[in-house]
Amino acid sequence: MAHSAQRDELLAAVHEMDRLGLVSGTSGNVSVRIDVPSDPDAFLITPAALPYPAMTPDQLVPLNGDLEPVEGDGVPSSESLLHLAIYRARPDVGAVMHTHSVYATALGVANRSLPPIVDELVVYVGGGVELAEYGFPGTVELARAGVDALGDRRAVLIPHHGMFAVADTAFEALRVCALVERVAQVFINAEAIGGAIRVPRSSFEAERRVYLKRAGLG
Repeated sequence: MAHSAQRDELLAAVHEMDRLGLVSGTSGNVSVRIDVPSDPDAFLITPAALPYPAMTPDQLVPLNGDLEPVEGDGVPSSESLLHLAIYRARPDVGAVMHTHSVYATALGVANRSLPPIVDELVVYVGGGVELAEYGFPGTVELARAGVDALGDRRAVLIPHHGMFAVADTAFEALRVCALVERVAQVFINAEAIGGAIRVPRSSFEAERRVYLKRAGLG
């Protein structure tokens, strides 16, 4: 079985994502880049409609840049198009995670972005988490909207759908998802007791420089 190390890493992150309650049932999906000769856009992704607790490494689906399976006959996630669009737009990204966590999804349902209200959101995600334009799941429109709203940051909210996070590895993407979910909860609670205040501009700019340097984008 090819890409065994990437399969094991991806599956471990998938199981932790499920354990943390960032998804329910078979919702959400995760992918990592893989090395396929002459295809810089190849990636390994979770299969469609299979429960996470029982998922095994051989069920993960390797795809090329045309979204065709490199090996096996598994059916990839229906959101493979957005994963591919992110990899093509962001050469710095090595993994993508899509969750349906409660508070991040609530912001998308309310048509709200997540402003930079805590320092670590700026340092680790690159600023606030923008809300993409609506696109029907699995479509080119959703892929384009998601990439546009993501920009050079590490997370984006998808209206009526959930969120996507990007990072070097699947576990780093998981940490971004968990951070965004916690800050989304803080934001909703702060709004309920008088309003959330953004990080001061001077701190935001300094922290944003830290993020860009760490991400190799500055």
